[in-house]
Amino acid sequence: MIVGVIADTKELLSPVQLKELRQVFKGVDAILHAGPVGDVRVIDQLKQIAPTEAVCGNAESFEIRSELYVKSVWRYQGFKIGLVHGYGEPHSLMPWMLKQFENDPVNVIVYGNNFEPKARQVGETYFFNPGSFSGRQSEGSRGVLGPSRVGLLFIQGKKVDGQPGIVVPS
Repeated sequence: MIVGVIADTKELLSPVQLKELRQVFKGVDAILHAGPVGDVRVIDQLKQIAPTEAVCGNAESFEIRSELYVKSVWRYQGFKIGLVHGYGEPHSLMPWMLKQFENDPVNVIVYGNNFEPKARQVGETYFFNPGSFSGRQSEGSRGVLGPSRVGLLFIQGKKVDGQPGIVVPS
């Protein structure tokens, strides 16, 4: 199974952005959005590519917060992926995210906070951040916009591998 991962869209996708995402996510079985979506219609746009699951981010409107959960667990053939935007400083982010899923442990945690593309196994949990679709850079690079980034997760049985930080041409 291949899962497309996106975070930090912030607003409705333009026709050009949607076209580019169709190319990058061609053949994915599902899409996970780690927030903030910025506009709930983004989920409908992504569903044109593949089934989509999303959570809200830390800077969402009341409307979005009323429609999306802060976290969710996505299940696929016994494999569990925790989906959460994440909150807090980078040094405390992983422990915070693990605590969010301590009652329902997951194999992977997909998150969007801090905008740093990451694919890292820590103990029993694989942490995955696709990077920022809106071009925001990781902590320490505030104000500097970069390219739009997304990621891909490859799931085979109980094994997972990821490719974060894929640049979306625009």
